[in-house]
Amino acid sequence: MATKTKTEKPVLTPEAAARKKAVKLIGYHGWLTEWKRANPEADAEALKAAWAEAKGQRKRDARRVVKRLEKNGLLNTPTAEAIAAE
Repeated sequence: MATKTKTEKPVLTPEAAARKKAVKLIGYHGWLTEWKRANPEADAEALKAAWAEAKGQRKRDARRVVKRLEKNGLLNTPTAEAIAAE
C-alpha cells in the first residue's frame, strides 16, 4: 500500500497573493450583498453556513472576473504596504 508524501505548498508571489485576495474579496462581498438583501433577519451562524455552501461557485466566478480585468489592462498589483504587512 502506497502512502502519500506530504509536499510543501509553493510560496506565493506578491502578485499571486494579491490576485488570491482580490478573488476572495470580490466573491465574498458580491455574494454578501445579495444574501443580506434576501435574508435581513438571519444571524451569524446562518451567514457562515450559507457562505460555506456558496463559496466555491462564487470564488470561481470571481476568478473569471479578475482574469477578464487583467486581460483588459487592469493590473492587480499589491501596494508596498500590503507586501510589508505579510
